[in-house]
Amino acid sequence: MTSNIKFREVQYLGRNMYGLSRRLIMAIFCYIAHFYSEEKGNIEGIFFLVGSIIALVSFVLLFIPYYTIELKEDVLLLKSFQKKEVSIPLNVIRKADLGVYNRYHLNNPVFNVFNENEFRFYAEGRKALLLNLEGGNIFKIGVKKADLLYSEIKKSIS
Repeated sequence: MTSNIKFREVQYLGRNMYGLSRRLIMAIFCYIAHFYSEEKGNIEGIFFLVGSIIALVSFVLLFIPYYTIELKEDVLLLKSFQKKEVSIPLNVIRKADLGVYNRYHLNNPVFNVFNENEFRFYAEGRKALLLNLEGGNIFKIGVKKADLLYSEIKKSIS
């Protein structure tokens, strides 16, 4: 393996639309509850504090990388922020296709989850790269720049 990287993409944890919308709805609920609460002690201050903490956590999560996709000359590497790594040698790829990760845009971030006879990797974006390997394994990788990764894999395979 050489260190010549042909493609590199970082997927961030906080940019997932499902998690982001869920956190923002909770923060908005807390702000509305703070606005409409009556003087009954410190409960209205707690709503404001919890809403602010949720908004702050959402902002911080926008900059935390979840996993990295790297295409080198002979291997596709998927590295998570938890120091886990999945390497797919390019010589075992039988077929590569482009597709949509899921028809719904609300997906949870996953790294190396086996579901419905395929290994899934996703943090953000709508497009996916589908890889069929020699052993019959299927990898579905959510990628923002799927067209570029697909063309680089096609060049490397042929």
